[in-house]
Amino acid sequence: MIAARRFLVFLLTFSAPALPGFAASYFYAVGSNNHIYEVSDAGVQRDVRDLSSLVGSTMVNGAAFDASRSQFFFAVPGTGGANASLWYWNQASNVTPVSLGLLPTARPDNGAYWDGAYWYVQQGTHTLHRIALQYDGSGNPTLASGGASTGTLVGAVPTVNNNYFGDIVISSVGTLYATTANGDAFYRVSLGFGALSGNQTVTSIGSVGSAGVDKMQLSFDSAGTTLYGQAYDTGQWYTIDTSSGALTQLSFSTLTAGVSNGFQDMGGASATATPSAGVPERGPWLALLSVTLVSIVWARRRL
Repeated sequence: MIAARRFLVFLLTFSAPALPGFAASYFYAVGSNNHIYEVSDAGVQRDVRDLSSLVGSTMVNGAAFDASRSQFFFAVPGTGGANASLWYWNQASNVTPVSLGLLPTARPDNGAYWDGAYWYVQQGTHTLHRIALQYDGSGNPTLASGGASTGTLVGAVPTVNNNYFGDIVISSVGTLYATTANGDAFYRVSLGFGALSGNQTVTSIGSVGSAGVDKMQLSFDSAGTTLYGQAYDTGQWYTIDTSSGALTQLSFSTLTAGVSNGFQDMGGASATATPSAGVPERGPWLALLSVTLVSIVWARRRL
C-alpha cells in the first residue's frame, strides 16, 4: 500500500498546475439544453446548473461573467416580440439564479461584462448596448434606473446581413472582440468608461481561422491574458491570437446534451471551480482515473 500512496502523491504533484491554486481557469457557458456548464482548461466538463425549471424551454443566450464578484449573467429571450430578461447566477455559491428585469430588446445572442455593465450587440445590426448595473451592500446587482445606453458600430464592421453572432468578449482594458456567426469577421472596438453614445469605431482583425469557424464562442482565461474559443458545431476548443485571428487547436472538445451540439454562449472564466457541482461528464480525467485505479491494484498485488 505504501507504493500506492507514493504513486498518489506523485499523481497529485504532477497534476498540480491544473488545480485552482495554480492559475487554473474554469469557463462557464449556457448549453442548448438550458444548463450552465463548467469547462476547465484541462478539458473537464461539468453540468453545474439546470435552468429549465426557471426559464422553460426557450434557449438562453447572451452569457457574461463578472469574475470579481463571481456573477454569471445570461439572457432569456422574449417570446412573441416581448423583451428579453436578464438573470444572474452566483458561481461561487452555486445558488438559484435571480431575474434582474427586462432588457431593451427581444434576444441578445452574445454578451460580455465590463465596467459595471452588461454589454451585447443587437443581432443583425450595428447597435451596441450597455446595460449599467448597481449593487447593494452585499454586492448583489440590480438594473440601474435609466442605465441603458447604445452606440453605433462604424468602420470595418460587417454589413447588417452578416453581423450575426458568434460572440463578443471584453478585455480588462475595455477592448471588445467580436466574431460573427460564420467566422468570416473578427474585429475589435476600444470602449470608453460610462454610458455609450455616438459612433464606436471598429478595427477589422480578419477572420477566425483561415476558413472561418462557425459561431465561435469566446472567453478570456481567468487571468485575462489568453483568448479561448469554442466552435459551436464541433465543440472543438482553441486559443485565439487577438492580433490576427489565428487559431491554436487544443487537445479537447466539449458537447452539450441539448437540441444541438454546441454551447449557446460562453460568459467568462473563474480561477476557482463551482462548489458541489457533481461529477465531471467527460475529459482527460477519465484517463487519469483509469491510470490511478490500475496503479493502486498493481501496488496492492505486490504487497
